[in-house]
Amino acid sequence: MAVWKILVIGLLSCACLALTMATIAIPISQDGSQRWAWLAGLLSATLVVATLLVIFLRYADGSLDIKPRGNRS
Repeated sequence: MAVWKILVIGLLSCACLALTMATIAIPISQDGSQRWAWLAGLLSATLVVATLLVIFLRYADGSLDIKPRGNRS
């Protein structure tokens, strides 16, 4: 697997983890209607990044299924 694919997977995983923790921590510290706005924004951002991670993992997995040209077995 190429190094850039590993770096993208690591970056998306860290972003997803950070957004997930922020989705829990930030709305707790807010008051009133701001709490729900923060929750909705962070939850949607978490879902977008998680979807991108899943799509990229499927793409990276598909590229591993192709056999090299020189392999005769």
